[in-house]
Amino acid sequence: MEFPSLQFVESLQKTLNKSEKFSIVSRWSDVKILLCFGERRYWLKLYGGKVIDYMEYFPMANPLGWDYMISAPLEKWEALRKGKRHIGHFLDTGDISIDGDLLQANRLYESNQLMLLTIRDL
Repeated sequence: MEFPSLQFVESLQKTLNKSEKFSIVSRWSDVKILLCFGERRYWLKLYGGKVIDYMEYFPMANPLGWDYMISAPLEKWEALRKGKRHIGHFLDTGDISIDGDLLQANRLYESNQLMLLTIRDL
């Protein structure tokens, strides 16, 4: 499967939605997340412990907006997927950044961690 791609994001959705842990830690979620893999952007809607929708994101064509984004250059995502560095190191060094509504992002800290682990492992 090509990374990044809409097919990859669909697989991410299915994997997260099968995870009981993800369901528990994001149970009270109602957020829109923008995942930026370099220049490729994908919009995800989390609601009630599930990723209920996703699509490729085009800034001037998506009226739904987003609450926070998780972004990095493509080479940093590829490094994450190799699994040689701890996920926290990517966040601590700013190699992967979170921006936007940081109150929501921090509230869903565990969900974000599980999302990053899933991105790494797919």
